[in-house]
Amino acid sequence: MHYIYLQQSGKPVENSSGVFWSLAGAAVHQDRWRTLQLRLNGLQKSFQKANYQPGRTRVNANDLLHPRNAEREWTLAYCKGLEKIAATLEIKFFLVVIDKRTTDKPAHPKWLLPLSYQYLMKPISQFLRESNSLGTLVIPPGREEERQTISEMQFSGVFGGNKHLPVIGSPLVQSEYDSAGMQIADFVATVARRYHEHTYPKLYRKDVLEGYDSVINSHYQGFVKPHTYQSSETDHKGFRIRGYIYLWRRDSVHGKETAYGTPALRDSGDTKNGDYKDDDDDSQNERAVAEDPGTYGNNGD
Repeated sequence: MHYIYLQQSGKPVENSSGVFWSLAGAAVHQDRWRTLQLRLNGLQKSFQKANYQPGRTRVNANDLLHPRNAEREWTLAYCKGLEKIAATLEIKFFLVVIDKRTTDKPAHPKWLLPLSYQYLMKPISQFLRESNSLGTLVIPPGREEERQTISEMQFSGVFGGNKHLPVIGSPLVQSEYDSAGMQIADFVATVARRYHEHTYPKLYRKDVLEGYDSVINSHYQGFVKPHTYQSSETDHKGFRIRGYIYLWRRDSVHGKETAYGTPALRDSGDTKNGDYKDDDDDSQNERAVAEDPGTYGNNGD
């Protein structure tokens, strides 16, 4: 059994919290969640010292990775300690990243959450099957739309066409303060969002990364990306299923706007939508999603 802890960074609504929104999952084996909790508590206690309060102190990724804090030695050491804990426990990550500027209609949870979960569940399900395991999804409190989306998706899986969905039960609700897994997922989601907002546009332009951008790039390339799931098996087309999905839209395809990452294009065999990624071409998808560097910029916080 695996617990799949799910967190968001940014807001899945138009004109709020930057132009990117990310949904991240962190898969923790049932035999390791206690070890994860103990080690993360120990990390927090060693850094927070007198300010540490069990059940009330948590890893605040948005604060740690904010431009005013991310370059501090204390913050860097804290983040590296967290990354080492997650790496040694072999936690696998799953990511959906949305560029809200390119959606066909204004971003809103009512359609963005179902679409994102539709894509996220594919690599999660493949990971569970390869691990010969079942999974339970865990979400934070106060997200009724997310809970409803997952419940409807699971109901459809059980009573619809996919009766072998390896995710069982209704989603569990757990506070970040009580769950190390939720804090890890929050860190991954925040790193991914800030990387796409601040760092990748400069990488595309081949700028030299300095300061904050270099720090975020280190967290993403050195931690999030290597531990993001990739299937050991290939599909019938020879592609591996990856746990990283970047949904965006490219204009002027056959004279009209087309959305990569939608079910229609996914089923049409287009391989640039982020569903699949070949081992030998780590840059293919990243080149495809930034064909117009002029649309990118520093979005502040």
